Amino acid sequence: MAGCDILYYDPTQLGQPRRDPAGNPLGPASDGWQPCTAPGHAWTDPELVLRWICTRHRRQLVALHAAGRADQVRWQNAPAWRPARLRPGR
Repeated sequence: MAGCDILYYDPTQLGQPRRDPAGNPLGPASDGWQPCTAPGHAWTDPELVLRWICTRHRRQLVALHAAGRADQVRWQNAPAWRPARLRPGR
C-alpha cells in the first residue's frame, strides 16, 4: 500500500534536519513541513486528480475543497494521474 502524499506543518521541526532511523541528519534544516508516513488509500479529489491519502488527511482535504482552500495543500509527490486538458471547442 502506498503512503500518504500529504506534507503537514510541524512547528517543532522548524530548523531541525530530517533524520534517518539511526538519528543521522538527512540534509539541511527543515522548513517545518514533514511527510505523513501513514498508509494511504486511493482518493480522487474534485479536480479528478488521483492521490494516496490517509483517513485523517482525507477528512481535512474534503473540508479544504469545500471551503475553496485546496490550493493551500502541500504534496510530497506529483499526482498519480491527472486528466488530459481539453482544448476549447473539443
